Amino acid sequence: MPEDNEDKKNRILDAATSLFAKRPFHKVLLDDVAQAAHVGKGTLYLYFEGKEELYLAVLFRNFSKLIERIQDNIAKNENDPKAQLTGIIEELIKSLYNHAAFYELLRGAIVSLPDNNRWSGERAKLYKLIENVLRSGIEKEVFSDSHPDLTALYIPGIVRSVCLRRPEAMTTEDILRHAGGFVLEALRPR
Repeated sequence: MPEDNEDKKNRILDAATSLFAKRPFHKVLLDDVAQAAHVGKGTLYLYFEGKEELYLAVLFRNFSKLIERIQDNIAKNENDPKAQLTGIIEELIKSLYNHAAFYELLRGAIVSLPDNNRWSGERAKLYKLIENVLRSGIEKEVFSDSHPDLTALYIPGIVRSVCLRRPEAMTTEDILRHAGGFVLEALRPR
């Protein structure tokens, strides 16, 4: 049975994800991606204009998967806003701290995140998920926050800052404990 275009595109994205996670952007060649995906280099250009577009497609797919994991966590912890918020922070930290491609992008060393409708929609989805968890927690009197819309923007910013600095003496679990505790303490009703 012939491989459909979506399967081939996903195979290319999988290969590129693996390579970008192991090497800096400038050291990943499209020839390497084609070889790892078992396609001809020309096939890459059927799906992507160049390396930067491929890289951004990898990031977009990973960001979309992050949002799916956050949605799953929220559903799994339906009546527990603290667990939902802790899960959001955990997913953000895992995605940003442990994945080289995201880390490189955060540092601004490669390309800037595009500001188009597709990316804006995904970012808005993330912020809305966080805001809804905060509002649910406020309604249940678990959280106190006069501006959950702003706090929804702060939380990814806090995680991003920690991931950019990458404290050497701390593990991902240390950072998760601290970030989660910091945010939950700030939201604790007084």
